[in-house]
Amino acid sequence: MERLIEMFEEIIDIRDSSGKRHCLTHIIVMSVCGILNKCTDFEDIYDYAKAKEKWFNKKLNLWNGIPTSATFRNVFRIINPEEFLTIFMNWINEIIKIKTGKQIIIDGKAIRGATEKCINGNIPYIVSAYLADIGISIGQVKVDDKSNEITAIPELLEILDIDGCIITIDAIGTQTEIMDKIIKKGGNFVLPVKMNNKGTNKETIDYFNDSIEEDFKEITKSKKREENLEYINKHGEKFEVYITRENTHGRDEERIYVKTDNVKWLKNKKWKHIKSIVMAINNTTVYDNSIRYYFSSIDIPVEEIARIIRKHWQIENNLHWVLDMYFYEDLSRIRKDNALENLSIVRKICYNIIKLDTRYDKENKNGNIVKLSTKRKMNRYVNYPKEFEELLFKVIPQIYQENNW
Repeated sequence: MERLIEMFEEIIDIRDSSGKRHCLTHIIVMSVCGILNKCTDFEDIYDYAKAKEKWFNKKLNLWNGIPTSATFRNVFRIINPEEFLTIFMNWINEIIKIKTGKQIIIDGKAIRGATEKCINGNIPYIVSAYLADIGISIGQVKVDDKSNEITAIPELLEILDIDGCIITIDAIGTQTEIMDKIIKKGGNFVLPVKMNNKGTNKETIDYFNDSIEEDFKEITKSKKREENLEYINKHGEKFEVYITRENTHGRDEERIYVKTDNVKWLKNKKWKHIKSIVMAINNTTVYDNSIRYYFSSIDIPVEEIARIIRKHWQIENNLHWVLDMYFYEDLSRIRKDNALENLSIVRKICYNIIKLDTRYDKENKNGNIVKLSTKRKMNRYVNYPKEFEELLFKVIPQIYQENNW
């Protein structure tokens, strides 16, 4: 808990000192503890803190007992979100010393419960950055009410340390301004070709249709679960091919990735950073030939690009889904002033703490590490108070000592 207190003490308290009855740091620490114990709003946090008042008073030496739910709400409305985000990112950078070579996924997420429907308001969006190789959140930017993700993504890239990292974004991020920003900051990218970009999309489809001939189907017929091939067409042009086959959710799935480093046929000079292009074919027993194309600013083996493409979905499955299912973010109606952004940061702090809590990891008989789910970890925090205390006073300090990736 001391490390959390140190972190939050850096926040400047702008409240009027004459009416101040509760310590700002204590309020935020109690909020973190509450959310780790399944609280979803300020009323929940108040009820949790009130039930644990003796414990919090012993650990924090409270000034005037437990703040009301209105006080919790008002504090989160006035905290400067940029300052709070800086503290969050400094905390992450203190834990993760080296990001070079790692994949950073950027994606937007709606918080639908916070929509002001009575005035036909826009759905609030938070654009988040996720460090795929470790599985934690590393930054966020709220999309301005009169803007969209295209303007928010460069803002997020500006505050992130992406030197030596590979950035993946949905097709909305395949913009020359975003590509320029990534390269300028020392990163690289793997981005999908936009389907509504009729010129470039048609050009890409035509190139692969002309280059990949009928014999390609024959050389990719196999029962191997994984294989690397080289395909040479009648013009002598070489393509790297990587294939995976698996049975998941009761269906067979085959993924074929075809990479070329020939980009001279791209007519538009705005794609100056592109070094290779990948065609990704997905065949299942449900449908055939779902095809997407990807631009890459780095010419690496097709197998590596394939893994980068597959990893991109981690932010949906491992971050956004968890925030909605276990933190109830999508149902949150909190939206006034800075409360939405600040509470989103607190949820991500809690998410990262849970992800970095490795006490429950076990090695199975095959030598693989089996991790306890977020849901079960949170259940243990609720049901076993001693394990929760250990998290605050032992696990979090150890994160700084041991997890310097």
